[in-house]
Amino acid sequence: MATAAACASSLLAPPSASCAGTAASGALFPTSVPSLRAYPRLLLAFRRPAAAAVADPQGAAVLEEEDDETPVQFDDVDDDYEDGYGGRGPAFTAPTRPRTGKAALPLKRDRTRSKRYLEIQKLRESKKEYDVPMAISLMKQVANTRFVESAEAHFRMNLDPKYNDQQLRATVNLPKGTGQTVKIAVLTQGEKIDEARAAGADIVGSDDLIEQIKGGFMEFDKLIASPDMMPKGASLGKILGPRGLMPNPKAGTVSPNITQAIDEFKKGKVEFRVDKTGIAHIPFGKVNFPEEDLIANFMAVVRSIERNKPSGAKGIYWKTAYVCSSMGPSIKLNIKEMLDYGADSSN
Repeated sequence: MATAAACASSLLAPPSASCAGTAASGALFPTSVPSLRAYPRLLLAFRRPAAAAVADPQGAAVLEEEDDETPVQFDDVDDDYEDGYGGRGPAFTAPTRPRTGKAALPLKRDRTRSKRYLEIQKLRESKKEYDVPMAISLMKQVANTRFVESAEAHFRMNLDPKYNDQQLRATVNLPKGTGQTVKIAVLTQGEKIDEARAAGADIVGSDDLIEQIKGGFMEFDKLIASPDMMPKGASLGKILGPRGLMPNPKAGTVSPNITQAIDEFKKGKVEFRVDKTGIAHIPFGKVNFPEEDLIANFMAVVRSIERNKPSGAKGIYWKTAYVCSSMGPSIKLNIKEMLDYGADSSN
């Protein structure tokens, strides 16, 4: 036991001949080590006979390499010769099949488009800004579906609708109409019931119409109400509000002159407002309209937005403007030319 203890205490020094027999008999590891962090280095010292273990003042074993060893130089290896695991080796690239069809398109969003859309998209330049006549003409060219598409205008305004003084909600009378048949319901009472029917209202009623709407009746596009019926119609807010059918004075659907309100909506009065992102989406006709009629309707929309500018709007009022058909790509407009064209046409 004394011999084993002596050999264990001398592990930090080079092995002597007296301890060789003890090591051969099976006592390869000491019964106690100087410290825990010295144990891995002691194992390394046993595995590498060429390295000598030297003790530091804190009891850890430090390896000291022989001075005559020289590192191997790799002068003939190219610097670009590396493997994928941090070492030096050839880079492996898996073979790929060439992409064909829609998969070969550079833009990812175009890979899900239809063939019709990709064909008509070649007719316009995505980043080019067009003037109003050219944009309307191009919009009519790209509308080639089997049904008559609607002409739409989309304006991004410098407005934040969460503030009351930056909300934009108004109406515009399209001089050439919308091209759609509007079914109008009127909520009134007394003598105005006969006036509404004579003006061309499709549905007229009072308390009975309120009960029908509460029961799920929605066979109308616009609901016009007289001011004396609004206290009774307030209970319809939860039903008509999410659908945008609730009568509102700003939208022109609450009016003492029922006959005039019906006539305006029949001829092409359109209500618009900005959404929570500050964008106004407004239809201004059908693509089968003549270009002159579409331009007249579009400029009426632009003048209405300019005329109803909120008091809280600051800085640049117009950000971007686009026109498009219902199933076609958007066409960007030049804001300055659009406003100048509107000023010239109004004069």
